Amino acid sequence: MGSARPSIRIAVISPASNDAEAAAWRERLSRELPAASVSQLAVDSLNDPRGVPVHIDVEIAVLFAPDSQGETDAEIDALLRSVERGANDPNAMASARVVVVGNGDTLHAPASGADFLPRARAGDELVPFLRGMFSCTAGLRSARRELALLGRVVDSMRNELEERNEELQLAALVQKDFLPLPIEPLHGVRVTTLYRPLAQVSGDVYDVTQLDDDRIAIFLADAVGHGIPAALLGMAVCRSLETADRVNGQLTLIGPGETLARANRRLYEHQRATTRFATAVAAVLDCRTRTMRVACAGHPPAILLRPGEPPRALEAEGSLLGVFPDERYDEVEVELRPNDRLLFYSDGFEQAFAENGTARHIEEFGEMSGVLDPDELVNRIAARVDTHSGSLHQQDDLTLLCVSVENFAALRVAA
Repeated sequence: MGSARPSIRIAVISPASNDAEAAAWRERLSRELPAASVSQLAVDSLNDPRGVPVHIDVEIAVLFAPDSQGETDAEIDALLRSVERGANDPNAMASARVVVVGNGDTLHAPASGADFLPRARAGDELVPFLRGMFSCTAGLRSARRELALLGRVVDSMRNELEERNEELQLAALVQKDFLPLPIEPLHGVRVTTLYRPLAQVSGDVYDVTQLDDDRIAIFLADAVGHGIPAALLGMAVCRSLETADRVNGQLTLIGPGETLARANRRLYEHQRATTRFATAVAAVLDCRTRTMRVACAGHPPAILLRPGEPPRALEAEGSLLGVFPDERYDEVEVELRPNDRLLFYSDGFEQAFAENGTARHIEEFGEMSGVLDPDELVNRIAARVDTHSGSLHQQDDLTLLCVSVENFAALRVAA
């Protein structure tokens, strides 16, 4: 078994002109500092034949400098480059301590990274000075080791966070792929959307489907919570929607209340170790007769904007999805008129337009009653969200569906 490595390694370095002085100091330091391993090196050995610094693995390097300032500066520079240590060495300090012993009459304080001791005082002060260094060297080495370990932990966490971020970005792309494509206007009825997730993925999901030649189904859900769990729950609810029954080959449409009731039973039946809830609103609109039926499951009510009238909330009774297995969801019916716009939205707008803890989203929507173009209306609401004082940091997912009814009489006049 090999002997234990000395706790402190000292290199005594000098040019050829100071070789005798360096040798005498090597013997003295070996004698007076028995816990240290002391070696002697020539300045010329600090660089290889190509001029590349040769690494010296020591804790302390003592340079006995010549009288020439220029020669001393060059030797100090070479020594400092030789004792630099890699940050990935857990047993090393950032670099060795360098002590320069020279003539005080001709040398000024050397470059940063080295300590200067006049040769006239070296006999009395060098050994005590080195002993003082000993007291902190072990602690510095231990701190360096812990710092290197911490660096590896941080690198590992950074890599893991980057992987998770890539996974979230991929999940966001998948979620957006599952969002419905825009549908063509049907009998003068258009649906315009605004979709802004809080993070990469959203707990808000929506669906707009044309059921037949006259009718469209609208669905908007907001899973309780944020992030991936809420996004998965929202997508599961949205993908399991039923809007029709098929009996003996015949397709029969069902109402929005029954659509929510079936989604509620399915979510309740799949509750296992965790309980997950979601709010939702469903509607079926006959675009030919402009008659819409709406049902809510603990969701903010749809807001009807009609020129010249205050905003009207379409209230419908019904509990959150996933709470009571036999919950019934009432329906309200509304007959839309030309230039009506009906807004379905998630509760993120209540927080985005809150002032002093009071939600003012309905007032904000009401100020848009005179904006007839649905694209312009949605863009204005988005701009108000961006400039509102309470939305500097978005607090929740934002989703809005605007159902608009065109004024055919106005269109004929324009044509």
